[in-house]
Amino acid sequence: MKNKKSISLLGILAVVAIGISVIYLVPVITEGPKVTVLATTNQQSKPAKATEVETVNYNLGKGILKTPGKVDMPYMKQGVLSIPKGKGGPYPLVVIIHGRHAIRNYEKITEAENYYKGFTYLAESLAREKYAVISIDVNAEQFEVYKELVAAGGIDYGNSKNFERLITIYKAHMSALSKAVNGEASNFKLDLKNKINLNDVTLIGHSRGGQGIDFLAANLKKEGNNSIKGMISLAPSKNLANAPYTDVPHGFIIPEYDFDVANLEGQVSFDELKAKKGRKSWANDVFLRGANHYYFSRKLDLSFTPNVPIDNVLEKNTINRKQHETFLTNYATEFLGIIHGKVKPTNNFNPNNIAPQKMYGLKVMTTMYTPKTELLFSADAKKKVKESGAKAKYVVESVDEKWNTAGYFRHPIESEFNTNGPNLNLLNVTWKNKKDKIELPLNTADFSKFSTIRLLIAQDSTQKINKGRDQAFTIIFTDKKGKQSEVLVDKNTPALSYLYGVEVKSFSKPFWLGYTPLSDLRIPLTLLGNINKKEIKSISFAFNQTDTGAIMLREMVLQ
Repeated sequence: MKNKKSISLLGILAVVAIGISVIYLVPVITEGPKVTVLATTNQQSKPAKATEVETVNYNLGKGILKTPGKVDMPYMKQGVLSIPKGKGGPYPLVVIIHGRHAIRNYEKITEAENYYKGFTYLAESLAREKYAVISIDVNAEQFEVYKELVAAGGIDYGNSKNFERLITIYKAHMSALSKAVNGEASNFKLDLKNKINLNDVTLIGHSRGGQGIDFLAANLKKEGNNSIKGMISLAPSKNLANAPYTDVPHGFIIPEYDFDVANLEGQVSFDELKAKKGRKSWANDVFLRGANHYYFSRKLDLSFTPNVPIDNVLEKNTINRKQHETFLTNYATEFLGIIHGKVKPTNNFNPNNIAPQKMYGLKVMTTMYTPKTELLFSADAKKKVKESGAKAKYVVESVDEKWNTAGYFRHPIESEFNTNGPNLNLLNVTWKNKKDKIELPLNTADFSKFSTIRLLIAQDSTQKINKGRDQAFTIIFTDKKGKQSEVLVDKNTPALSYLYGVEVKSFSKPFWLGYTPLSDLRIPLTLLGNINKKEIKSISFAFNQTDTGAIMLREMVLQ
C-alpha cells in the first residue's frame, strides 16, 4: 500500500548572467511518507532427522527420601531413556520432569499414574535429533500429603517445600548415568559408555515440574555444577515466591485454555525473569492458541478437570492432542538446535525478526527477552500523550479490585507468589474514527544503534468496541526535519489478535473468562526508509484501518 501526496512548493532559482537577473518559478514535487506493511511471518517445522533410536524403560531400584514427616519416603529410581542407536556421541542430555497429577494411593502407584511415560514420544523425537533423553519418575516430589489423608490412616511423609525431593531424585539418576557413561555396570539396559555429555543438560518441566526445574538448576549452580545449558517450562505452575531463575536460555509455553493452572501463572514467572537485573541470557514466551494443559502428555486427558469452558465458540478454537505433541516436539527441537549452534534463531527466537503469527502451523502470540535494550516508552512513567481524536489514559490492572481501573482486561498477573507486585500499569487507547491519532512521548531520539523497536501490546478483547475482530493501525515515525515513514500493522499482526472470551455473571462478582497477554509487536528499523534514525522526533499511532478499537500498551524498547 502506498500513500502519495503531491505538495507544490515554490522553488526560486536565481540565475545571474551578463549582469541580468532572471528568476524561474519551478514547481517541486516531493513524495509523501512511504507506507510499509509489516510482513506476516510463520515459523516452519523442522523435519526430524532419520536417526535410529533405542528406547528403554529402566529401573535402578528403590531410593529413600528424608522427609519432614514421621516416615521417610520410598521412591522408585525409574524412567524412560531414548538415545541414538549405534556408535556416536557423547550426546547432549535432555531431562524431562513431569508434573503433579492424581495418585490414589502412593504405596500402590498404578501404571496409569506412571506419568513419566507420558513423554516417551518426546524423548524418542529428540533422540532422533541426536540428543540423549530421559524422562524420570518424580511422583515422590509431586505427591502431597493432606491432613485428611493422615487422619484416615495414610502415611505422613510430610511435603516437599523447596523441591528438595526433586533435587535428590535428579542427582540419583545423574549419579547412575555417570557410572554408566564411565563404563561401569548399570541397570539402564543399554551400553552408554562415552555416549552422553553430562556437562551439557537441558531441562524440560511440565506443570509443577515447570517451576521445579528453576529450583533444581539453581541448586546445581550453587554447588558449582554448571551443566544446565537451557530450560523449557511447559504450562508451568508457580507454587513458591522468589523463584530462582538461572541465567541460561529459558523457553516458556503457555496454553491459552489452561484451566489446571487457570491463572496462567507461567506468564508471571516469565515476567519475573525479565525483571531480574543483570540477566545476560535470552528468554522466550509463547502463548499457544487453543492449547490445554494436558494434551502434551499421553498419560493425561481432559477428564481430569474441565479445562475447556462449555462454549461452542471456545471449543471450535481448541487444538487436538497430535497438534500439542507436534508443537512441543518442534519447539524443543528448535530451542535445542539454537543453544547448541545447530540452527540460527529466526522469527520467534530472533528478537530482531518480526514476531510470527503461526509456529508449526498453529496460532501463537510470542514475546522475547534480551539484554541490552533501551527503554523508549513505559506506562509506568505516565507521561502525557498527545491526543487527536483518540482517547489515551493510563490504567492499572490489579488483582485488588479497589485498585483495578483496567476493566476486564487481564494480562496474567494473578498469583499470590507474584514478586513483581499485584499491579500492572498500562496505556489504554480507544478510537472511534479513522482520523483519530495519538503521539507518544519518547525517552530517546537516537535509534541508529539499534536493529528493532519492540512494543509490548495487546488489543483489549474485553471491550465491545473491538467487535470481535483483529485490529490494525499505522505507526508513523517522524524525524526532526519532518520526514516520515509509516508502518502498517495489519490484522495479521499476532499481538493485535482478538481473543475470544465470555463475561461470567453466575458468581457474586462478574468476571471475564479468558486472558489477553501482552505480546511482542516487533518492527525492524530497516523498514523506516530514508528518515534520519539518529534524530527521531516522534512516534504516532494513526487509527486509519478500522472505525473503532481499543488497545493496551505496556512499553516500547529499542534492541
